[in-house]
Amino acid sequence: MNRITLLLCAVLLSMTLTAQKRIVVNVLPADATISEVGPGGVEKPLGSGTAQIKTEKDEPIKLVFRKPGFNPIVKTYIKRKGVDLPKTETFVLKDRLVKIMAQPYDAKIILNGIEMGSGQVNAIIPENGSVTVEIKKPGFFTKTKTYFNKSGMDLPPADEVFVLADRALQVKLTPADAQIFVDGKKVADGSGEIVIPAKACVSVEFIKEGFATIQRSYCNKEGMPESPLYDNIVMKDRVVQINTTPNDATIKMDGRQVGAGEYGIKILEGACVEVIVEKAGYVAITKNFCNQRNMQSPPVNEHVVLKEDEAYSSSIQSDQANVNFSISVGSGRSEEDAWKVMNQIVTNYFDVIEMSDKETGYVRTAWNMKNFPNNTIRTRIIVKPGNTGSSQYVVKIQSEASGAANTAAKDDEKFREWGRILNTYKDIISEMQSRLR
Repeated sequence: MNRITLLLCAVLLSMTLTAQKRIVVNVLPADATISEVGPGGVEKPLGSGTAQIKTEKDEPIKLVFRKPGFNPIVKTYIKRKGVDLPKTETFVLKDRLVKIMAQPYDAKIILNGIEMGSGQVNAIIPENGSVTVEIKKPGFFTKTKTYFNKSGMDLPPADEVFVLADRALQVKLTPADAQIFVDGKKVADGSGEIVIPAKACVSVEFIKEGFATIQRSYCNKEGMPESPLYDNIVMKDRVVQINTTPNDATIKMDGRQVGAGEYGIKILEGACVEVIVEKAGYVAITKNFCNQRNMQSPPVNEHVVLKEDEAYSSSIQSDQANVNFSISVGSGRSEEDAWKVMNQIVTNYFDVIEMSDKETGYVRTAWNMKNFPNNTIRTRIIVKPGNTGSSQYVVKIQSEASGAANTAAKDDEKFREWGRILNTYKDIISEMQSRLR
């Protein structure tokens, strides 16, 4: 009986050993965990670094090897007839895993150029490989980072949060070759992206030679208007850079002095401006520039060279030019005698009297013309009686210049008052004062 019992036990032991198989599994790094995955995906920890498992015939055992920052390895063992299972097996975690989290939550997460989703994505970096991560959302500056899984390179983290805080503005600029400067630094030609750091403002200039610079300010601050996603900048106002010779000549725009020697003349879209360059002793030059459709575009630069005015050296600066000047008649001189002396003085300087009326005491000469290589000067004198009851004449020497040679006397629109008197006529007033005492 005992012998039969022993025989049965031996048979049962043999059957059990045949049905079970023990496997020792190892994992590197040694602190990686080993778990058995049960029904419903529930993981049962078996240990770290190494574990021993038992396999039953036709019963699969699913293992998972994990460590933060590594892509897990999953292994399933099944004992079947004719299948030899190893007594021991070692697994090495080589591929890295980075848990990528993005804020705002709807920002797109892109891995190696492929959109993977938003909010949170796992990035797997294969051994000796790399992965480039981009976090994008319209209106925000894109963040980019590349992770490497190579010897000698910085190891990637187990997880990383990307917060998009800097704003981004896409600008389309016309003309296309204009330049964009942000806080004084050039960032693009034509169209480009303007980055507005968190809690800051940026000063932007759109610059092109020959155009008026456009300035904008964009902010990324709480309580301030949100910057647009896109901005279309069209440069329309023009600028002509005026340079003069001599270099201290006065520059006037629409009658107002704006500079000397050098000045940028701004011409609004649809407008025209008149520019006068002048200096004492030189012939003034007038130029007109327009910024209008169907008209020639104004030049970027204009060098204005003034020619010396010989009329200047043949004349004197005088406060008697183009103003009424009172001449008193001496108390001992009769009206007829005074009129005779006055006419003698006038005819000594002017050959043609255009109008003379003894009764009213009015005399006006014709224009005396004097031509110079770069100027034409016309001069005439007008005499009229002073206030009623007074022994006075009011005399006016009209002195005008055209700024061009050989201008006709009748071209009134080409002449302007000249604050000088030709030397020929500089003594008229003093002679009248002396002889009419």
